[in-house]
Amino acid sequence: MVSLLYFGYGFVAGVGLGIGYVSTIDAVSKWWPKARGTAAGCAVMGFGGGSLAFSAINEELLEHVSLPVTFLVLGSINLIIMFICIQFMCPPPPGHNMDGIPMVSEADLPQPRRQGAATGADSGSKGGADFANTGIDKNPRYLAILGSERPVLYISLAEALRSRDFWLLYMAFLANIVFCLVILSNLPKIINRLFGMGSRDPQEPPLPAYVAVSIEGGFNMAGRVLVGLLSDLVGRKTVFLMILLTQVGILVCMPVVIQAESFWGFMILVWTATVCYGGGFGMIPAFIADMFGINNTSSCHGVILTAWSLASICGGLAFTGVLNHYIDTGSMPYETKMYTVNFIWMLILVIIGFVCCLFIRSSIRDRLFPAPPDQVLRMRVFGRVFRV
Repeated sequence: MVSLLYFGYGFVAGVGLGIGYVSTIDAVSKWWPKARGTAAGCAVMGFGGGSLAFSAINEELLEHVSLPVTFLVLGSINLIIMFICIQFMCPPPPGHNMDGIPMVSEADLPQPRRQGAATGADSGSKGGADFANTGIDKNPRYLAILGSERPVLYISLAEALRSRDFWLLYMAFLANIVFCLVILSNLPKIINRLFGMGSRDPQEPPLPAYVAVSIEGGFNMAGRVLVGLLSDLVGRKTVFLMILLTQVGILVCMPVVIQAESFWGFMILVWTATVCYGGGFGMIPAFIADMFGINNTSSCHGVILTAWSLASICGGLAFTGVLNHYIDTGSMPYETKMYTVNFIWMLILVIIGFVCCLFIRSSIRDRLFPAPPDQVLRMRVFGRVFRV
């Protein structure tokens, strides 16, 4: 029976989850190219909404019927709802470009001669590149890219997956989701061990675990929409840096809060982290579409979602391994040092993700703009370009 559970709920349901997730995002990204973050956030908010809606339902079903019947009821509900909704989902017609975003490829653009070098900080100047006699300053397609608020560059999938920017984004996304994936999957157990019947002072927790999970689903849902909307307004990279920096602050505060046995402080930090977690999922499809073109969104999104699986498996094993090590050596489940060790390695990972995000060339202008000779690196932080 356990093997069937792993195969059915783990493998088969996981494949279906990935197909449904990516195909839905691909459709909405094409329909609303100037509001991709908001559209994608609304499309994936169902993940948070599912926790919010079904946490209490699951609890009731398990109390009144067996586990197999619970799976059967939930599966039937999902099948009916998905079959109805799929009738209304379709891609836009060919050539749909309702917002007038230029569709060009890098091959269409003449490349200027490069001469001289630039160092230090730069706010977007040519930095030593010689544009004379190339016609690039008069090329209408290039000017369309420079003047567009949301320019789109069309490149091949192979070029996108070979790009260092893709793998930097992959690492930043992985760092963004590890903390919440690990904590949220163990949230009822953590609440019981630190603040409930398994704690140093056994008592009923101030909030039942299933209610805490339901509220977490609401924050997850809100984060997917609000962060996606914010990324449309102020830029994907800026918002991604903000949520990673917020997670750094949360992980720094976590050991202090659990040492003080502050239940509500712990829950506020968890719910804030959940907004960042949901926000990463809501924003990443739009980030990919902006950087690598709408034609590569589905494939690149599918690849980058492997970070989700990697974070679930490796993060979960690491977290559980640390707990089991301390418990096997005589520590009590409610002792905070084992959780502090876990928060430390998560903090290091999030800091690495933040650094990776700094070096992502999210602007097409940055990727198209020719590098001066001897340039070591160039990155844009909050709209300002820094070069070495």
